[in-house]
Amino acid sequence: MNRKSVFANASFVLPVALLSACTLHALEYPHSTNEPQKTGWPLTPEERKYVVEKAEHDRRPGRESNQHRPELWPQVPTAGHFGGDAWLKLHEAHVHKVQAAKGPLDVLLVGDSITIQWADSWERNFPGLKSVNIGIGGDKTQNVLWRLDHGGVEGLQPKAIVLMIGNNNMFFTPETGIEAAAKGIQMCVRNLREKFPEASLVLAKILPAHGPGNPFYEDIRKTNAALDSLGLEADPKVRVLDLWGDFVQADGTLRKEWFTPDNIHLAPAGYAAYAARLKPLLDPVLAGKGLPPAPPAAKSKPAAAVEAPAPAGVALPKAAAGLVLKMEPVLKYPYAPYEEGKLDPQRTGWPLTEAELAWVAKGEYERKPGHESHKHMPDMWFVTPTASHWKAKDGSGRNLWIEHHAECLDKVQAMKGSIDIALLGDSITQGWGGGWDGAPFSAAWQQHFGGRRTVNLGIGGDRAEQILWRLDHGALEGASPKVVVLKIGVNNAPLVEGNGVPVAAAVQAIQLCVENIRRRCPDSKIVLVKILPAFDPSGGVGARVLEINAGLEALKLDTDSRVRVLDLTQSFLNTDGTLKKELYSDGHLHLGPKGYEVFAAALKPVLDGVLQ
Repeated sequence: MNRKSVFANASFVLPVALLSACTLHALEYPHSTNEPQKTGWPLTPEERKYVVEKAEHDRRPGRESNQHRPELWPQVPTAGHFGGDAWLKLHEAHVHKVQAAKGPLDVLLVGDSITIQWADSWERNFPGLKSVNIGIGGDKTQNVLWRLDHGGVEGLQPKAIVLMIGNNNMFFTPETGIEAAAKGIQMCVRNLREKFPEASLVLAKILPAHGPGNPFYEDIRKTNAALDSLGLEADPKVRVLDLWGDFVQADGTLRKEWFTPDNIHLAPAGYAAYAARLKPLLDPVLAGKGLPPAPPAAKSKPAAAVEAPAPAGVALPKAAAGLVLKMEPVLKYPYAPYEEGKLDPQRTGWPLTEAELAWVAKGEYERKPGHESHKHMPDMWFVTPTASHWKAKDGSGRNLWIEHHAECLDKVQAMKGSIDIALLGDSITQGWGGGWDGAPFSAAWQQHFGGRRTVNLGIGGDRAEQILWRLDHGALEGASPKVVVLKIGVNNAPLVEGNGVPVAAAVQAIQLCVENIRRRCPDSKIVLVKILPAFDPSGGVGARVLEINAGLEALKLDTDSRVRVLDLTQSFLNTDGTLKKELYSDGHLHLGPKGYEVFAAALKPVLDGVLQ
């Protein structure tokens, strides 16, 4: 029989009207959501509206009662969301493909982008098999569960199933925890075993990504280890395939030639290595012999774990190490528990107390407003000061962000009586040069502002809540710059898009930053630079940037004669609303030399006028 492979680029499409409704029983999940249609396909109009118009974060377990239940997210089905119905259309295409291939099947491939990108590599390594691949890039365990229950595999009769999922859950392990991610993978296994009790299932553990010390790498390693405690191979129809040792070198770093440049996805050589490990498991199954028994030495073992020592504080620059800044609060923040001292044990001042050092050593997600009471309160995240958390890669437990803040304090204190311009913001501000990282001032800054005494306090990755924390912990204490240039907010936009933080909260947070500077530096002028366009301004995070800017415009902050608002949006957009990519070093976010030249040329007349 001539068997063929059915993949995402299949040319045939069945009309939706010809698909029969699926009524497969769903597992009993640990939480019941407000989803109007728990199983089946096609979707009812009510269900379609639910999954298209409500962003994924608005459909997470607990969201319906404003409870923060991240430990349940990976285990409860949730449709993905790329903005609008883009994700749903991908799923719909898979449903069409599955309906066209229903009946006996050799291999069903389930997963995320690493699965869907098998493509030609699958044909080269497994020629002649009838296979269906239902990977969707970006999928997490909860998205796979939803697809399995909504027609994603209906009518198939696979001999073997290959499942790899969980990589994208690592974006959320700071909230959900490692064990929840592992249980989400376990739930996918249970779902597939229930639907296909006669099929053999190979669960491939999550492949390593990036490298040792990277949060993704470390959380993947820990999640894979957590899978071992779940006893999945007690089911004789399940085999767990641990590929970690194949894809890393002796020192734990990736075998670069097996990965694409992003250090996540696989190159053809990586798929060949993956296939070489799969083949001894699939061949017996396809020959009707079932999964081979796993010898003890081949059973999955937890990856070696090196426990980091307890946080030992931070190594401070010499001047900042002996610096004492006694400060008082100047603002009242909206989140009452913070105001009452129930979150941050030291709300102002420098150096940090032992209690504060221990507090900021916690992951940032663990310190978000609402987390302490297990409530999901994203409307409070941006308007409550929060120190960032950059974990040192040497296992020391140090928070490198605090060290960078301390280096900024050092610079301010060394110049505090003679600062013309103080730059405050994120990586785009840091990119001017002259900051904590020792980079010289850029050519654009030197050309336009080289004669001005400037201190750069930009720290890459900062959001508005970090600026508030830094201002309350000495960022400009004792200084009176002639002008403070504030540019913040682009890193807030992804949390608006992906975590349900209201645009209004981002706008209010930037307003609070301005007010904080006004009170701490009453003689300084402030130039607030609106967020520069980023990503795709027509949707997603890029559209949220424009919405935040529109909210700032409505505040009319420049009615205060000491505040100027600079809007450079049109300077960075083409006439059709797309980015002028030639101004960006990465094509979508960070500025290149041409971008900084445009920025500097627009900033110069404003600063010249303020500094007269």
